[in-house]
Amino acid sequence: MEISAQFVRFVTETAEDAVKFDGDEVELAHRAGTGDVTAVKELSSAYRAIAVLTALRLRPLWLPAPDAGQEAMLVLDRLVKDGSTTIAVDLPLAIQTTFSGLRPPDAP
Repeated sequence: MEISAQFVRFVTETAEDAVKFDGDEVELAHRAGTGDVTAVKELSSAYRAIAVLTALRLRPLWLPAPDAGQEAMLVLDRLVKDGSTTIAVDLPLAIQTTFSGLRPPDAP
């Protein structure tokens, strides 16, 4: 399976965003939990690389890499908006739980 240049570019951009992040994660998490859109955006940018790389590592073989990355973004979005102060710890299990609930397209 070939990974598209667009997906590779997305993964590269997420890594660059993570390296640039210099915020207070706990303070941003509290703000995100109260609906602060700026805090949600900052935290999401900081953790997108971890989410995508975790998704690529944990994805079921039948799930295309871009789809796994998209599912991971949804999981990350939920954690950020819930105000998690332990995103890096919560993310792998949350992604694995999501993947375990998915079924291949041809499954009954």
